[in-house]
Amino acid sequence: MSAEERIKEITEELAKTKRHKGTEHHIGLLLARRAKLQREVMDKASKKGGGGGYDIKKQGDATVVIVGFPSAGKSTLLSQITDAKSKVGAYEFTTLECIPGIMKYRGAQMQVMDIPGIIEGAQEGKGRGREVLSVARKADLILVLLDATKRGQYEVIKRELGEVGIRMGERPPDISLKRDVKGGIHIISARKLTRISRQEILAILNEYGVHNATVTIREDITGEQLIDVLEKNRVYVEEVIAVNKTDLTGGVPGGFPKNSLAISAEEGEGLEELREEIYSKLEFIQVFTKTRTRGVDREEPMMLKKGNNIGEFLKKLPKDYRKNFKYGLVWGKSAKFPGQRVGAEHKLRDGDIVYIVKK
Repeated sequence: MSAEERIKEITEELAKTKRHKGTEHHIGLLLARRAKLQREVMDKASKKGGGGGYDIKKQGDATVVIVGFPSAGKSTLLSQITDAKSKVGAYEFTTLECIPGIMKYRGAQMQVMDIPGIIEGAQEGKGRGREVLSVARKADLILVLLDATKRGQYEVIKRELGEVGIRMGERPPDISLKRDVKGGIHIISARKLTRISRQEILAILNEYGVHNATVTIREDITGEQLIDVLEKNRVYVEEVIAVNKTDLTGGVPGGFPKNSLAISAEEGEGLEELREEIYSKLEFIQVFTKTRTRGVDREEPMMLKKGNNIGEFLKKLPKDYRKNFKYGLVWGKSAKFPGQRVGAEHKLRDGDIVYIVKK
């Protein structure tokens, strides 16, 4: 039996198993074994490599991947918001490779990728699904494009991406695990756990070979979230949900996610709001460079992400600056005083001015 078939079998068994004290240990084992099989499938896909137009070099200040079903309007949207010329057609699978374009907005240059339409079973390899999903793992933000005339697409997309370790719109669970040499498992919970039991926790840890550890849980978690911490290969990425073709439905119909944006790629409606939402979710900050000869360059700010440091700033400069970096001088919100001398770990804030001193 293949790994994919075993995953399907375990998923069906989980769906049929009712949760109670007698099944908690068994459910934990099933969840852990399925996750390990999913990792095996992902590892095979990554070793196989992208190829065929799927291995795209990241460019710009951030990467946005458009994910949606065939004929949701991804190609039309890409052509509208970027400089790319993706094929457009009113039939399924118009896009057979990954097509990138650059969207310029408020000083930022965002690489937007149009990938082939997601289909149910993509994580099992259907429709070259694994290669498609491998591109989505590299995104800074996933733009989920839904068809206003078809309900239920978001749930399938979230599930397919979840199966390959992509957690859209989520944060890593607040769990810490400290392995010990002896003493067994100690579980410290800061709040009441309603979605996972001690037996399930022990079963999952045992399956991962963790027999002596202190597990500190600071929120109400699920078994899947505990596994995410143990697997250490999950991708937590921001999402923006856009419902396309709302010119045909008079807005976002019922049954779609509440935070969806209404757009019509064909008519160009709602695209400015979409650009602003993407920019906002990416949490850009503008940092200005200062040189001896030109002073402060306010015409072309450096676009960084919230929480980035001087080290990330240096990556956007010629290699000579990184190689010979001595220290930086900073003016702005992140500095304790004007012209503060800082190292590579100093975190920058929006509007900062940076002067780099080389060896």
